[in-house]
Amino acid sequence: MLPGAAVAQLTDPGFEQGGAGWVLACPELTWIAPSTAPQGGSMAMALQATSTDYPYCPPVDPQGGWTPAPNFYQPLPQVVAGDVVRFKFLARLEEGVPQPSGSAILPYAITVDAEGDMHFPVTDLTLGGGNPLATWESFPGQVTVPELSAGHVFAIGFGAHTFGGGNGVVHFDNVAVLVEGSGARLNAKAWLDGAFVPGTNLMRDDLRVAGLIPTTLPTYTNAMMGPNAPAGTGISIEPAVLTVAGNNAIVDWVWVELHFGTPGFTNASSGFETVAKRYALIQRDGDIVDLDGSSSVPLPIKAGNCRVVVRHKNHLGVMSAEPLGLNATATLFDARAASTPLFALAAPHTGPARKTVGSTRTLWAGDAWTLNAPHGVLYTGQGNDRDAILIAIGGNTPTHVVAGYHRADINLNGEVKYTGENNDRDILLQTIGGSTPTEVRVEQVP
Repeated sequence: MLPGAAVAQLTDPGFEQGGAGWVLACPELTWIAPSTAPQGGSMAMALQATSTDYPYCPPVDPQGGWTPAPNFYQPLPQVVAGDVVRFKFLARLEEGVPQPSGSAILPYAITVDAEGDMHFPVTDLTLGGGNPLATWESFPGQVTVPELSAGHVFAIGFGAHTFGGGNGVVHFDNVAVLVEGSGARLNAKAWLDGAFVPGTNLMRDDLRVAGLIPTTLPTYTNAMMGPNAPAGTGISIEPAVLTVAGNNAIVDWVWVELHFGTPGFTNASSGFETVAKRYALIQRDGDIVDLDGSSSVPLPIKAGNCRVVVRHKNHLGVMSAEPLGLNATATLFDARAASTPLFALAAPHTGPARKTVGSTRTLWAGDAWTLNAPHGVLYTGQGNDRDAILIAIGGNTPTHVVAGYHRADINLNGEVKYTGENNDRDILLQTIGGSTPTEVRVEQVP
């Protein structure tokens, strides 16, 4: 019988839950094993890939289409005919004795009937092998789902075998799918440290009260929002959205991003990529909502396994540590909660992704001028954010104050100040640690 938990995104794509949602067509050849995946937790799916074994388990398809058949698969019951399904995964070969001369990694697009029997592949997705995969490599695939027979569901499956009579174990990890289209939704939450009021679980909405939040974003948003921001063409909100007061009052614009694949792999077709960016609004209570000011955020995919990033024009973004299952039921990503795991860069750029404020967490404030990579907050040196504040106020008179909607307004109070009470410069020092002005707070998003 088919597992009931899977929908249009994978359950347990990294095998950290013991393979929940996956069907082992060859349980004697496939098992969960410790993993050395670069960004994949601690477990992987291991497949005994021996050239003399693969024709026998499972039996080849009656139509003669499989050599070998998938060894493990997962159904995606909500995928329908016409859907474009993309997937990425990692694989590597652990050589045995005798040593194989090569290996083949075989993803499949199949259908599964109500009894759990596999049927002829939808299309040939075979990825050629050759030399053994001594280290992890990332592989892509894509298929357009055809008409499905009555009672059949679409599934993604995997197999592997070796060449030359050798033995080996092929490890699979970090499997992710993405169904193109629309309909997935996100329930994201965050605190912007510049506007956060400790002890209240609320942010100030000074920009809204002063009438400074733009209702329409310019086509070119780099100066206003930063180089990572989506293009602003046609992005606008109704003025009535900014009349709401109280806990649901709008604090500012933000945006969310969907990242697909495994960080650290940069190949153009199979590597880590940003597949979507979308503007949203953030309320005083931390809710990130659609442009109507109240709904969960619609995403430009039907479903999938993607890492979620939350960004703001002058705060450092954060990214979920692992892919989140996204579908029509809004998925929660609460960047305020200390218990929410977030991605961390490798040394020397590692560091806390968020600021600790009591029992909650806020996004680091201060990214007023992004000239260097990786992105971060700098007080001194080339591309530092202190200079951005000076430039915003005119550059010559540090006591000057400029009112308006500016990226250099770090505390989001509607004014850019270099000195004096509630100035923006002091926040930079707090963000980098306060004692060593040459320190850098690096954004923990690849």
